[in-house]
Amino acid sequence: MWFLSIASDNGKAVMEPFFYKSSIIPDGFVFPHSYESVVMSGSWPQIEPWAPLAMDMPSSLFYYGAMLLKFRKAPLIPFSIIRDESGFYNSGYVVLACFDGCELTGEPTVRIYDYGKPKVSPWNNVSYPSFLVWLEAAKMESELYRAQQGGRELKND
Repeated sequence: MWFLSIASDNGKAVMEPFFYKSSIIPDGFVFPHSYESVVMSGSWPQIEPWAPLAMDMPSSLFYYGAMLLKFRKAPLIPFSIIRDESGFYNSGYVVLACFDGCELTGEPTVRIYDYGKPKVSPWNNVSYPSFLVWLEAAKMESELYRAQQGGRELKND
């Protein structure tokens, strides 16, 4: 069971990563060890436009609730988000990377939900067999995104 806690570090409040409590996630679901390690170590890689939801409890709960409402019989547990308000990526629509909550193996499939394509099911969209495979793809996507952003910034100068 993981939860939000606030610790004090030299008199400053420090928020620890948020993991969903076991009472709201599917019975028997286990987060991948590799995901827990990355989040708990604070070593989330620079893979913009992706950002970890574990660092934003309100957004974590909001998007988890949204996925539960959309897919009642097949829970998706969001763990990373693209929220590019500049509109450069995906015309500004939110994209979620979610663990498949029906998979109780400890290495669930990562499914992508794209708010820009709401009629495309996450089961008919891009998916990855594990967190680590998704992470490698996100790193490559990030390199392309940053290269395109750099080119865009040069054009705007």
